[in-house]
Amino acid sequence: MTPHRIAGGGIVLKGDAILLVRYPTAGGGSYLVGPGGALRPYENTVDAIIRETREETDVVVRPWRVLWIEDLQCVRFKMCKIWMLCDVVGGDVMPTEEARAEGIVEAGWFTREDLRHETVFPTPVMEHQWDEFRAENWEARCLESRDAAF
Repeated sequence: MTPHRIAGGGIVLKGDAILLVRYPTAGGGSYLVGPGGALRPYENTVDAIIRETREETDVVVRPWRVLWIEDLQCVRFKMCKIWMLCDVVGGDVMPTEEARAEGIVEAGWFTREDLRHETVFPTPVMEHQWDEFRAENWEARCLESRDAAF
C-alpha cells in the first residue's frame, strides 16, 4: 500500500508579486512553487503553512482562505495538499538553512511578468488574476489529480 501524506501550501501575495521557491530538476531546469510541505504529527494545516513558509523563505504569514485541494501521486507516496491564501505578517525573504537542506535554490517575490517562461505550481496560480483569490465569491475547489516527479 502506498503511504499517504497530508501537506499545506501558502499562496502569499504582496502587491503585484507572489512568493515562490525554486527547485532544480534533473534535466538542468527548474520549477517554482508556493512554500509548503508535510504536516508534522499533531500539527494542523494552518500551523504547517506558517512553519513551512518561515522555514523556506523567512517570511511570516497568516493563512486565512482555502483556495485549492490538490491530489498528487508522488514517487514514494500519495499526497493531499491544501493550498491557502496567506497575508504577510512579517519578515523578509532570505535564504535559510532549512531551504538549502530541502534543495531549494531560490526564494523570492515574482511578478506575473517574471513567470512568463517559468513552470509554476500549483498550476491555477497562472490561470487566474491574483486579486480573484481575495474576492468574496471565491470558492475553494479540488484540482485534477496529477503525477508529481518528487
